[in-house]
Formats: sequence, structure tokens, C-alpha cells
Amino acid sequence: MPSKRVQTASVELARKIPPFTVLSQEEWEEIRSSLYVRRYEEGTFLFFEGDPPTALYLILEGHIALVRHSPEGRDIVLDVMRPGNMVGELAVFEGVPYSASGKALDCVQVVAIPRDKFLHLLARYPRMATAVIYDLTRRVRHLSDLVQSLVIERVEQRLARILLRLAKISGEYTDEGWAINLPLTRQDLADMAGTTVETAIRTLSRLRKEGVVDTIHGRIVIRDPERLSEIAETSE
Repeated sequence: MPSKRVQTASVELARKIPPFTVLSQEEWEEIRSSLYVRRYEEGTFLFFEGDPPTALYLILEGHIALVRHSPEGRDIVLDVMRPGNMVGELAVFEGVPYSASGKALDCVQVVAIPRDKFLHLLARYPRMATAVIYDLTRRVRHLSDLVQSLVIERVEQRLARILLRLAKISGEYTDEGWAINLPLTRQDLADMAGTTVETAIRTLSRLRKEGVVDTIHGRIVIRDPERLSEIAETSE
């Protein structure tokens, strides 16, 4: 359990991310007591698919994978969320169970807002509601782009887009290139690209032979981001 001083400092970090950035200082002072901080270690779950939507989560630190559980018991990674993202908002709005589980990919710190308090805040502060709507619009656009990508793009193109996005989410520039600092398996990448793990491995192997990517100390490293961007944008 974080100390009260650490808890307060962490809550203040939420002031800098949507939907709280639109609030005046006076409004922020009124609502911050409704927020509380939670920490999750790598590999633990914030919530599970099918759970009632008890809270909305704002990521302060770390990365959360949205995971679906297959009938065979395998976890399928749908997306990766980063600091500044809201998680669980669709379920909270609709009042329906979470459609996926939230899994900490590394050490995660979030501000959690109980569902009833969140809905009350939106009703009381319309500008905050508007900011949330903008974020939901961004998410819907991302999902629409994802569906379009799965329908019309080649596996190599889809995988290139995913690697670039993951690098943007958690990338670190090193002497070897742009390293993706997330513990994702080849199966995870295949699931996100909508292909088989065998095809994902063959595609990564081809990109490695071309000098576009590499695997160093268990991490995927983008050696030639310009070429990878070209592949991501090439439709033929």
C-alpha cells in the first residue's frame, strides 16, 4: 500500500492527462479526493474479461495488454495501452462486463475511478465528458483502422505497422536501433497481426535477413525504421 504522500503525488500526475487537463484548478481540487492509486506488478491482472465494470483506469506508468481468453485457455493480446490512456471506459459507459482482461506487461501504476463516481463527474463537468468523448472517438477510429488492416493489408504490412506502434509506445533508442521494451511473444505479435505464429516468424525472419529488424537479448530491435515505415505504407 503506497504511503499517503506517495499516493497524493501519484494522483497529481493524473492532472496532466485527459480527461483532467480540461478542468480548472478549482474543479481539480474538488474531484481529486475521488481518485485513488493502484500499482500492479508485471504479469498481474487489473480486471478479467467478464467482470462487472467496477472502475475506469488511467495509466500513469507502465503498459497494459488487453487480452481475450480463448476456449483453449490461451491469452490473445488484442492491444497494448500506454501512459495517458484510459482503460475499461467502454464497459464503464455501457454498464456491461469488461470485454477483455487488463494485464500488466511491466510495473504498472494507475489512477482508478469507481464507475459511479466517474459517471457523476461526467454529469457534473461537461468539459470532462467532452474530453472522454474525444478519446472514445480516437479508440473507435483505431479499431476501424485495425479492421480495415486485417481485411486488405498483407501480413508483412500489418506486422510492420504493429512493430512501429509498439516502438512508439515503449521504444528505446539504443546503439543497435529502436528497441521494443515489452515482453511480447511471437504468438502475441501474430495475434495482433491477425495471422498464425508460423507466418509471423517467417515474416520476422525475412525482415531480419533484410536488416530491417533484429532480436537482441530477447527484444525486437528496429534497425531500419525508415524501411519498416515504407513496408507499413506499401499496399502492394
